[in-house]
Amino acid sequence: MPMLTLDLPTVLFLYSSSLLAGTLAMLYVWHHNRNRMGLGFIALAFAMLATGGALASVTENNLLPWPGFWLYIHFSLGIGGYAILWLGLAALSSHSWRRYRIIAFIIPILWLLSGIWSGFVMQNTLRAAAFHFNSFFFLLAASFCIWQDRHIEPLCSRWLLSLILLGSALLYGGECYWILAGAWTVQEIAWAFFAQIICNFSLVLFVLTMLSERAAFQLKQASERDELTGIGNRRFLFARLPPLAQPGSAIIMIDVDHFKRANDTFGHLGGDRLLAVTAQTLQRVLRAVDVMARFGGEEFVVFLPDISTQDAREMAERLRCEAAAQEIDLGDARYKVTISIGLVCLDQPGCSWDEWIKLADAACYQAKQQGRNRVCQHQAATVAP
Repeated sequence: MPMLTLDLPTVLFLYSSSLLAGTLAMLYVWHHNRNRMGLGFIALAFAMLATGGALASVTENNLLPWPGFWLYIHFSLGIGGYAILWLGLAALSSHSWRRYRIIAFIIPILWLLSGIWSGFVMQNTLRAAAFHFNSFFFLLAASFCIWQDRHIEPLCSRWLLSLILLGSALLYGGECYWILAGAWTVQEIAWAFFAQIICNFSLVLFVLTMLSERAAFQLKQASERDELTGIGNRRFLFARLPPLAQPGSAIIMIDVDHFKRANDTFGHLGGDRLLAVTAQTLQRVLRAVDVMARFGGEEFVVFLPDISTQDAREMAERLRCEAAAQEIDLGDARYKVTISIGLVCLDQPGCSWDEWIKLADAACYQAKQQGRNRVCQHQAATVAP
């Protein structure tokens, strides 16, 4: 069976076209997302690589005067293009890579200076090897950046984009080895560029997918976040509760004492600050697995998974003491806030989450009736499912 052959000039034309298409796609999205600095760098990188590829093709066919000059220009565009691509992808991933962005400028300059000093740019094999090694390095770095930030932003598209970048990097690394080994044929070069075309389109696709998934994730976060306190709201709470209320966990209902009096005395802005500071104070006491949400008004609910009755009681007391120890600056005065806490420990199956929360609310009401600034525990075992 004859092997499928590829026409190298046609593949090179398609390769440049894929870079041009990537440039236009990134520019369009960047135009509608001006706060996405990474998109502008990615568009610039694709434009540089497309221009460099076109100049390389024209220079190889001796269609321009001073061919040595244009060799340095398209080499610089190719080297710099992948450096800028890494800069754009790192910026798109997170702000944590800003301190490394100088690398994107230093390495291409070093390549160019070494090329001018040694003259290796004038040799096709060495110039191609340097370009492929540089591309391998920056694509591998970009793959690492996208993968490393998966904990900051757990998006499925991060894995896919990181894999595409890793595959493209390994492809360039293999090409660099084969170029230096002198084991390349025209058909192998054509297939390598064809594979890079697929990588280019895939890279653009998964960058756009990541942006779309990020927007959906941020919208979901906004719908589950209480703007005043910065913690979750009711939607956030119920989205993180287990499907079934099983024994071995606890619910805490918290009510800020005399909140209406503080609101009337210090105004709504003072009351808002009181709630926000109280919420952040309580949040610091909780474990990483605990879930806290603003339930409404001056009420907060805390879900404590996998906790004993004694530990739940101790946690409730810690929350009460931590709140009472705070003096909140409300402008003209400093206000000491206290909270009343209702605790219910789940010790039987069958009740819904709404029922357990009502029991915790009843215990919280009991704490307020008994003088506030205290913890009351509901005896859940007495409640029929």
